This record gives sequence, C-alpha cells and structure tokens, in this order.
Amino acid sequence: MKATSVLAGFCALTLSCSATQFSLAQSGNGTVTPIQGSTAEHVILPATESTATTQTTTTTDTGRTKKIQTNTVQRVTDTIVTSKKDRPKIGLALGGGGARGAAEVGVLKVLLEEGIPIDLIAGTSIGAVVGGLYAAGFSIDELADRFDDSELMRNFMPVDLKLRIAVAPIMFLPRLVGYHPYDGLYRGVKFRKYANRLAGDNNEISKLHIPFAAVVTDLVDGNSHRLTKGNLGEALQASTAVPGLRKPVEIGDHLYCDGGLINNLPVNHVREMGADFIIAINIDEDLETVPLKTFRKAGSVSTQALKIQLYNIDKQPNELADITIHPNTNGISLISRNKKDGRSGVESGIEAARKAMPELKRKLAALGIMPTKMVKAN
Repeated sequence: MKATSVLAGFCALTLSCSATQFSLAQSGNGTVTPIQGSTAEHVILPATESTATTQTTTTTDTGRTKKIQTNTVQRVTDTIVTSKKDRPKIGLALGGGGARGAAEVGVLKVLLEEGIPIDLIAGTSIGAVVGGLYAAGFSIDELADRFDDSELMRNFMPVDLKLRIAVAPIMFLPRLVGYHPYDGLYRGVKFRKYANRLAGDNNEISKLHIPFAAVVTDLVDGNSHRLTKGNLGEALQASTAVPGLRKPVEIGDHLYCDGGLINNLPVNHVREMGADFIIAINIDEDLETVPLKTFRKAGSVSTQALKIQLYNIDKQPNELADITIHPNTNGISLISRNKKDGRSGVESGIEAARKAMPELKRKLAALGIMPTKMVKAN
C-alpha cells in the first residue's frame, strides 16, 4: 500500500467524520464584525417594474433555520442611483477543498470582471484563504498565479508529505521526555507567515476592505465559529488546520481546527453576517457511481467516503444559498502541489462562473441590482 495515499485519505476522512449529524443551520458562536460597504459606489438602474420572490432565513431559538418566501413589487424610476448603503447586501460563501480552491479564484475573477459587488465574505479552509486575501486587497490575478505555479500549496505543506511521513517517528521522540505538542504532522507557522506577507499591512481582520470571517471548528466545544477579528494569518492557519495533517491552533481559551469538519460551505455564517443575497461556491468533487474494483486500491475507500460526506454536508447550504456555483474539480486532490491542477482549477472556476452568470444577473435584477461590467479583474 502507498503510505501517502492512505494517510491523505485518512486525513481527508477525519476532516468530515463527525459532520453527518451536524446541521449547517446552527448558529456560529464567533464575534461578528458590523457590516461595512463594498467597493462599488453606486448602481444606476433603468425604469422597471417587477415582482420578485425573495427568500430570507431566520434562526429559531431551537437552532432550526426557516426559509420564508415573500413577493414584493419593485418600481424603479429613470436614473435612480442606488447607493451601496441602500441596495441589498451580497455575501460570498467560499467552501473548503484544499488545492481545489484554485477554482474559487477563477469564479472570483469572473464576478469581478462582470461587476458583481461583494459586500461580505465567509470562507472555510481554503475558502477562507481565498476570501481573506481578497478582502485584504490582494490582487485576484496574482492569487491565481499563486495557484498556477503551486506556490500557495507548497507553503501550505512546505515539506513533501512522503518525507513528513518518513520522519514522523522522530517527531514523536520529544513526547518521551515530557513535551506534548498538539497532534498533527505540520504546525502551519510558515503558512501563517506566508499569508500575512501576501496581505501586507492589511492583516487585522476587523479592518479589512470587505467584512470577512474565517470559519473554524472549536475542538473544545465542538461548534462552528467564525473569526472576525485578530490576525488574518493566524485565522487562516486555524481554518485550514486539517485534523491529523496540521496541528490545531490555540487562540485564547479555544483550540481551533479546519472549519470543514462540520461546516464546509458556510452559507449560514454569511446570512448571520447580514447578507441579503448569497453566492455560494462549492468546490466538492462530483459524487458519481464507481465500479466495485475501484475499492481494491489503497486509500480508495476513504477517498470515496470523503466525497459522500462532503456531498451530504454541503447539500443543505447549496439549497439555502440564493445561487450556487459548482466548478468541475474532479481529479484534483485536496493536497495537490501539482501546477497542472492549479491551472485547471482556475480555468474550471472561470467556466462555471460564466455559465452561471445569466441566472445570477437575472436574480440580482429582481432585487434591483444591475452590475457594471469591468474590463479586467484586479
């Protein structure tokens, strides 16, 4: 058996093993940053009258989420200017998926080129990395380059997994003399410094250009939280701390690991942050029927188990989002450091976003939002 395949599959399965019984409608317990404006100053609307069906989500005291449909008639007169303070807020929910996060960058490129305003963002795991760096003002084109040349994933796992497995016994020696670090093969410190370097001076979450939350799982209380203040790099380190692969991150009285353990597509967090309309980006692989002989390969059972878990975890948030964009990420490993995977991920994201654009614009128009197309993403 190939040790790397088995460990990769085990880590991936661990990431979602307790998610089956968890409802994504449950509220997060983190601190919520007050909503600020987006980068779009205003939108000029034509004269229209339409009936729009909107969905709002409310959370009851029991933690259950209800979807309420209302019909509203909107009348917009000639050259009315709707400021960013008046129009509905658009939130972006970015899902987890390791190297497949390249597809989220491709989707963002198209959203920006089409002038879709983004007022707030919540991301899980690699979705937190993409969303957090963009909210900090890092160029989305440069972020695409970081995936294209695999620089980002090489900083995520600075030592090749095969070598890390080989030296794992040595790493346990300090335990024999009383030193007991948190469990995991990687600490993630290099990745935290790397993320802060890309963010530059904009590394305080509460002061980012766009309100942002990194979604994490608290190993102490077992709940999904969102980090909306503190150091950006540390929050991204925590949100990407895959159990068994990366060590959890201690912040205050909490011990955080990968948010995807119970909330891989944080639509509920985006709603609680104040979004009226939510665009979700799901980067799961497709769940397809496979032949029996597939499961004779090392690591194949845990790989398929992860696909099944993620499909079921993300099914409800897919339905709660106002629109879900799902790029084709089939064949891209969670821990891939392959340049080809990074490039194909970005391209798949671009393709999926363009395909979804007519429906997205139609739904935004029903809310009175008419995006202004840009020449190029920045």
